[in-house]
Amino acid sequence: MGEVFIISQSFPSQGAAQNIGFLFRFASVLGVLVAVLVLIYWPGISGPMVLDDYRNLSPIGENDGVTNLQNFMRYLFGNSSGPTGRPVAMLSFLIDTQHWPPNVASLKYTNVLIHALNGVLLAWLTLLLFQVLGMSEKHSAMFALLVAALWLFHPLNTTTALYVIQRMTQLMTFFALAALICYLKGRALTLQDARHSFLYLCLALFPFGVLSVLSKENGALLLLLIVVFELSVFRQSSVKHLTFKLWYRLGVILPLLCLGFYLLLTFPSNMEGYDVRPFTMGERLLSEMRALTLYAGGVFVPSLAEGSVFHDDFEVSRSLFAPISTFASLIFLVASLSLAIISRKEQPMLFFGIAWFFSMHLLESTYLPLELYFEHRNYLAMVGPLISFVWYLYVFLQGHSEKVLKIFAKAVVGVFLGVMFLLTWQQAMLWGSNRDLLAYWAYETPGSVRAQISYADYLAPRGATEEAMERLEIANEAHPKEITIMLHMWNMACEYGTESPYSLEQIAAMDNLEYFQNDINFYLRALLEDLMSKQCQFPRHQTMIAFFEKLEPLIRSELPRASYHFLYSDLFVYYRQLDPALIQLTKAFELSGFPEIPIRQAMLTASADNNADALVFLQRAREANQQQSFLLPSYEDEIVTIERDIKKRMAAIQ
Repeated sequence: MGEVFIISQSFPSQGAAQNIGFLFRFASVLGVLVAVLVLIYWPGISGPMVLDDYRNLSPIGENDGVTNLQNFMRYLFGNSSGPTGRPVAMLSFLIDTQHWPPNVASLKYTNVLIHALNGVLLAWLTLLLFQVLGMSEKHSAMFALLVAALWLFHPLNTTTALYVIQRMTQLMTFFALAALICYLKGRALTLQDARHSFLYLCLALFPFGVLSVLSKENGALLLLLIVVFELSVFRQSSVKHLTFKLWYRLGVILPLLCLGFYLLLTFPSNMEGYDVRPFTMGERLLSEMRALTLYAGGVFVPSLAEGSVFHDDFEVSRSLFAPISTFASLIFLVASLSLAIISRKEQPMLFFGIAWFFSMHLLESTYLPLELYFEHRNYLAMVGPLISFVWYLYVFLQGHSEKVLKIFAKAVVGVFLGVMFLLTWQQAMLWGSNRDLLAYWAYETPGSVRAQISYADYLAPRGATEEAMERLEIANEAHPKEITIMLHMWNMACEYGTESPYSLEQIAAMDNLEYFQNDINFYLRALLEDLMSKQCQFPRHQTMIAFFEKLEPLIRSELPRASYHFLYSDLFVYYRQLDPALIQLTKAFELSGFPEIPIRQAMLTASADNNADALVFLQRAREANQQQSFLLPSYEDEIVTIERDIKKRMAAIQ
């Protein structure tokens, strides 16, 4: 049976009344899908923030909240999740809140609405695509709505929609889909209306392409998706228009080459990230073969087990046969890629689905030193396989006149959609209960340190300190040398008046400590807060200093080390040891170059009446402030104010 594949260079033209009626019916059904989606997700809106939500969003509450221009700029461009800072995504959170702690339900409600809007854009994109491929108006609408429904109600997307910080992924997808719609419209109009065609094509790259990248960096892979369209959907096109050729070469191919060159230049610095990972680059590449296989399988075989945000227990592939599923995954991936390449001419939509999937995983699922597995990486990647699946369903129905076969195929799809509907609703119900959600993840993934810690942190403030410590002990048994688990146990025991399995003296005396699981500086900050509040019995200060010194070799990345030295300085400030505090701040400044650090040095020295030294530190802060990006907030006003006060003090003394 041959594939139905007819390239149309323009969209079907109809009478205005007929077209309006068609769009109204299409939009009405789409509106029903959106309404059902909101109803399904509604129970999950009351759920908690988890994992990276706190690290990324807590700056909203720093320095009295985002209440002035300086704090706004610091918040908007200060995120360290990626090289761009993801300002578009960070800006979107201010729609919901400007203070900390936030209204979590509001944040999640916005996420669900963005997910719904993404479904609308996907339906629109697929409608245009199927019309370009020669489907009738009726069929293109019906099958485009099916694609949207399969994606909207897919349980694999639950974590992306209800995990607050994954709005970054959602917005990247939103602008990428908008860009592809513009590209597709522009591409189809190339021969009929060159001016409007060029306008659409330019809109695809700017603003939508740029906004996608500024939401999350893998939005740059939008360019690769355009290449996939050109190699499959428009493979038979005979477009020779010079304008399109220039746009394609200068706007798509050239930026892709620049991206490749950038990744090559940053390769050495990216490799430094493996210093804080319990796996090498080679082991990650092997592990990602299994991850990609699970991503692909999850598209068509959804389960309730999906939907967790804790995957730190994902097994590392130490060799091609350890575990053996690594080799099986390699065979599957090689076979899939080979099938895509071989079938590109005869079955271009098969190539389209496979190539789309691998293209969207090219950054997060290859050599970069990221964590091994997260469902949200499949959010946009699964679109291609679903479009391809629905296209071949259409081909099957068109190629078979047997009524029984058509009924059977439709029934299978209906059951598939129903199962996804049910699983997504169950996951949303689970996400809506803090205790049930965290307990489920803790018991279902006993090897996940983060799942145990999160559940323990939920239990302890509610009086279940014994059970909370048991969860931490489970995590400790899995990773007996992990320093952050021991620190968490000690901090919890201190705060809630229970006994810790480890004293700080014991931790300081241990050899071969590890640091892979969590942010060590978070626990050090909590430790210092307990010390300064005199809430617990601490060892003598020499032991505390030895404890801090023990941790320094474990922290290998520059910014975490800078934070460590900053916190270490606070310990010396508490013990009223100015010179060691200044030394630690100098080390922090050498690693980060942040102007806040010499400002703090100036304030410390000024408090000790070392005014001349304070002015030297302020000059260093001014130079650092001038060297930082213009997008970051300026500290000049703060520097001037402190400088004025110091000079007044010096004049008074004289």
